[in-house]
Amino acid sequence: MASNDVQSQISALRAEIAALQKDLGERGSEAYDTIRDRAGNAVEAARPAVRSATKYVRNEGAAVAQAAREHPAALSTVVLTAGLAGVVIGYLLGSLESEPPRRQQRWF
Repeated sequence: MASNDVQSQISALRAEIAALQKDLGERGSEAYDTIRDRAGNAVEAARPAVRSATKYVRNEGAAVAQAAREHPAALSTVVLTAGLAGVVIGYLLGSLESEPPRRQQRWF
């Protein structure tokens, strides 16, 4: 008799677990669909801004390239100045991070 009671409880638990798995699967599917729809909407909303930014960057790049073709000496001066500024900034940052030399004391 006790064996039947245990068997019925096991059967009930299995049925409950199956129902929970089904419910969890449905909720997961709904959450996935919701997230997918929101992501799609976000992409669609951002698409015009991305197109506008791409067009702007392309136009500015073309303008910079044209100015570089028209004024090669100015371009080389700008590149050289930027390189020197980078070296100076790197040196200053490197010297700030290094510790000052410590005085060594010997007790002998």
